[in-house]
Amino acid sequence: MGGGKMNKLYLVMAICALIMGAYFYGVNITNVKCQKQHIEQVFQNQNKLIQNQRIIHDTVYKTGVGDIRHILRDKYTIAE
Repeated sequence: MGGGKMNKLYLVMAICALIMGAYFYGVNITNVKCQKQHIEQVFQNQNKLIQNQRIIHDTVYKTGVGDIRHILRDKYTIAE
C-alpha cells in the first residue's frame, strides 16, 4: 500500500533532479560559449596589434636619416 506513494515520491525526485541537471548543463554551455567569444576577441585584438607593429616598423625602417633631417627642418626652424 505504501509502495505507490514511494514510487510517486521517487518520480517527483527524479523529475526535480532532471530539471536541475538540465539547468546546470545550460549554465555550463553558456559559460563555454562566453569563454570562446572572449578568446576569439583576444586573438583579434592581438592580430590587430601585430599588424600595427608591422606597419610602424616598416615606416621606421624605410625612413632614412636624410628623411628625418628633412622632416625636422620642415617642422622646426630657427625662426620659430
